Amino acid sequence: MKNLGKIFLLAFLQAGVILALPLFIGGGVEQETAPPTAAAVMAAADEPEAQVLDKTARISLLDGGRTVQMSLEDYLFGVVAAEMPASFEPEALKAQAVAARTYAMYRIGSDVHDGAVCTDASCCQAWLSEDELSAKWGAAYDEYAEKMRAAISETDGLCVTYDGAAILAAFHSSSNGRTESSENVFGKALPYLLSVESMEDVQSVPNYISSVTLTEDELYSTLAAWNSEAAVHVSEGPLLSDAVFSTTGRLISVKLCGEEVSGSELRRIFSLRSADISWQRQEDGISFTVTGYGHGVGMSQYGANNMAKLGASCGEILSHYYTGTSITPISALAVGTALL
Repeated sequence: MKNLGKIFLLAFLQAGVILALPLFIGGGVEQETAPPTAAAVMAAADEPEAQVLDKTARISLLDGGRTVQMSLEDYLFGVVAAEMPASFEPEALKAQAVAARTYAMYRIGSDVHDGAVCTDASCCQAWLSEDELSAKWGAAYDEYAEKMRAAISETDGLCVTYDGAAILAAFHSSSNGRTESSENVFGKALPYLLSVESMEDVQSVPNYISSVTLTEDELYSTLAAWNSEAAVHVSEGPLLSDAVFSTTGRLISVKLCGEEVSGSELRRIFSLRSADISWQRQEDGISFTVTGYGHGVGMSQYGANNMAKLGASCGEILSHYYTGTSITPISALAVGTALL
């Protein structure tokens, strides 16, 4: 896989542009000229007069039982710091900043929270306050905070778009060598969330391969917590049967005690790190082996960091993981305009 990854990266770095045509939803009118590349848009964002979008935009954050108003810049600081290790490469952090900004614009536009976002990672994005980050980073706070602020300011106001709208900029910690297509996880095919190669292996990703072993008693307790009726049949037939896997090797569906569940649901039931799962039934329980961490859709954070280590830019990372997309300032989006 390493040789294939090197070949892919060399070809990818030579391309270095985002080729998608930005179309406005409903209009479907192709522009006469090609859109600017990600590199060109980001170069423009480096100009001092361009560093105003995130500072100007205001966002409503649902944090527990309270609603907090803050600048988009401060919100992104808490998100990027919560979602990606501060030790990662600057270009990977910039890619995460753009993805986080894009995800926020997508969520605001969906009206899930009436124009707000929340701090629940299973719904929106994780977020940590400066006090929480100070406790987390300790003596390294100033160094890490500077890296995070730089990643945000150097991508000021930029989002990933498809057909002129902010995309569902899904991301995950690490993949299994390929990301997953959205329909196999979210149940909906999105043209920009396709399966692509991702540069990860056991040398570059901590806990890349993990295992979970349950005794027979632990297995029964886990199954009873999931479905008490199904659990009573655990000894009457195969525990797991009729498994269906995607072309990336991830579990799409399986029968658990005769009840069909998705790969994502099996992950949740047994607290597994991803849906790249294999298992071995034992006399006294079961053992699972898992590769990667997260749902596998969109940008792999460790994959992005490995690309950045080999010289890939933020724009190149984003255009690889989000197929056929463009980079657009939030001021050009309807939802973004409403925030400014």
